[in-house]
Amino acid sequence: MTDRILIIEGEPTLRRELASALIEASFVVADVPDYPQALLKLNGFNPDLVIVDEVLSSGDGRDACFQLHDTFGIPVILMGEDSSNTAWERAIQAGADFYLKKPFGYLQLAARVRAILRRHKKLEQNRSE
Repeated sequence: MTDRILIIEGEPTLRRELASALIEASFVVADVPDYPQALLKLNGFNPDLVIVDEVLSSGDGRDACFQLHDTFGIPVILMGEDSSNTAWERAIQAGADFYLKKPFGYLQLAARVRAILRRHKKLEQNRSE
């Protein structure tokens, strides 16, 4: 089964580029501009992983990250432009599985997505045994 990725990114051009790159990497992708629309998309799409921009028009991407991880148990990659140690610390506190600093390469993104999904599936498998 193909893994499903939900992208929450307010910038339309970047959202399209991310979706295109992940589709090219053989993922099924849905994208939305903000967290309220992501909540509407969750049930029907049922993503295996969510990529969230740190800055969203509808609020803080870290808050969305926390809710997605804590409430729904979905692995999350948080994207942002801050490369400081505090950015990484805030991302981890928000429940992110990884903080990806912009700009980044799409091959790097696809590899990171695969690694997180592999780790998450292994954890789920160990829990069910």
